[in-house]
Amino acid sequence: FVSVVGITQLNTGLNSGGNFNWSYASASAGFLNNVSPETTLGLSVRYGSEFWNWNNMQSYSLAGKNPWSTILSPSASFIYSHKLDADWKLNVTPTIESAAEQGANINNSLTYGAVLNAAKKFSPTLNLGLGAGVFRQIDTNRVFPFLVVDWKISERWNLNNPFPGGPAGGAGLELTYAATPQFKVSGGAAYKSYRFRLNNSSAYSEGIGQNRFIPVFAKFSYAFDRTTLLDLYTIANVGGSVSAIDANGNTALSTNYKTAPAFALNLVKRF
Repeated sequence: FVSVVGITQLNTGLNSGGNFNWSYASASAGFLNNVSPETTLGLSVRYGSEFWNWNNMQSYSLAGKNPWSTILSPSASFIYSHKLDADWKLNVTPTIESAAEQGANINNSLTYGAVLNAAKKFSPTLNLGLGAGVFRQIDTNRVFPFLVVDWKISERWNLNNPFPGGPAGGAGLELTYAATPQFKVSGGAAYKSYRFRLNNSSAYSEGIGQNRFIPVFAKFSYAFDRTTLLDLYTIANVGGSVSAIDANGNTALSTNYKTAPAFALNLVKRF
């Protein structure tokens, strides 16, 4: 498969004054191979770039510098899926990523870990399970649990986790209505939190930045054929916050931001 994602968050006010906006673009490719009736192996690679703009930041005493600008995030994931028996399935996805402002030291910007989940088939239409992501995000350890759901409620309605490679990420829930075989409408929410190394020209030289929010989204999907899918998202990023720590580990910036409107496109081609 190959996938292209584009996201734009519109101008958003910080609770402490000032405002910002950002855009993101990524391209990814990968494959899955059924090496046996029970086991599937795969590999996925992605390259993403995030572009930030800041305005009216005088109250933060940044000496004319922005908190950060362009964030680059190449990553690679290994995919392992195994049917333990007729009902249980185990999935493990180890990942390594560099998340760094352009010009920062890549060696000090690594995030690595794995997403693990196990799900049980309760009926032909219902799979439920539990999972967790366990990651070292540059300088701190993070564990986030989540519920695994794949429930075909009826011929038209389905409840599941969002597509991991999409704008919302996989740690959430999405309810989908199939209006026609080609056109679907979905709604849901997820949780996003990521950290990145800053360069030595930023306001917080060689520190670490973080963005955290909950995307609440409506999604409109159109399948051009059985292998090509286009998703359009309208998103409200709620409960958002940005923060930064300096090179000495001191919190230099920490503020919430107002509900942020965003739009996204996701194009997936499978072979």
